[in-house]
Amino acid sequence: MNVKVSIIMGIYNCEKTLNESIDSILNQTYDNWELIMCDDGSTDNTYQIALEYSRKDKRIQVIKNGKNMGLAKTLNNCLEISTGEYIMRHDGDDIMVRDRIEKQIKFMNTHDCDACGAGAYVFDEKGVWGIRQPPMLPDKRCMIVSAPFIHPTVIMKKESLLRVGGYSDTKLTRQRLEDYDLWIKFFEHNFILKNIQEPLIYYREDRNAYSRRKKKFRLAETSARLDACKRLNIPYSQRIFALKPLVAMVIPNSIMRYYHTKRAKI
Repeated sequence: MNVKVSIIMGIYNCEKTLNESIDSILNQTYDNWELIMCDDGSTDNTYQIALEYSRKDKRIQVIKNGKNMGLAKTLNNCLEISTGEYIMRHDGDDIMVRDRIEKQIKFMNTHDCDACGAGAYVFDEKGVWGIRQPPMLPDKRCMIVSAPFIHPTVIMKKESLLRVGGYSDTKLTRQRLEDYDLWIKFFEHNFILKNIQEPLIYYREDRNAYSRRKKKFRLAETSARLDACKRLNIPYSQRIFALKPLVAMVIPNSIMRYYHTKRAKI
């Protein structure tokens, strides 16, 4: 079934990586897609690069926010003009495996689910340094300690995403937690979520990034996890695990860096 998929991207100051990211879409084995990029007030050449691609391929649309509005609003702007049956996420610094779209479309068409994610090769300027693989059948309990998906690997039924109101834009979700809040809403609606058990993107992340996370983001992450516990009726006996980000604040960076790389090691 050759259904159309809308790939939505919020782009911001990613001129150094955007070409490679878009090229990985153009080189896909599946071609019934549209790419909608919304520039969120970039101060480099990101918007111009995206615009040049749109002039060469009619499947590519580029829109622009009048000012920096954050990822949630930016993705909702893309969603508003999308025409595909499925919505797929991608970021301006990540790279798709060549048959990613084909495999996820086939999975969505043959499995009962509202959203499907996948694993990811984790890489930086030195090359691939790990693999992340979320569970095949995530449930709400995973929200206590992590997340059911790697956000840029996800494909969703458009009708399901619209049913929960798209991405929520709040003070908390603006702390890089717009995806986490979306997963909470999916579980609140008893959606079926699954993950293909293989990497389908190259996910760009500095192997030292976790140890450099600022205190305010760890506090926001803790608040989000406690919010998930409340909204999803997680038993009180399990809620202590939601405090993991607070524990990370007092662990030496060298130990956090080791744990972070060990967890994703090939």
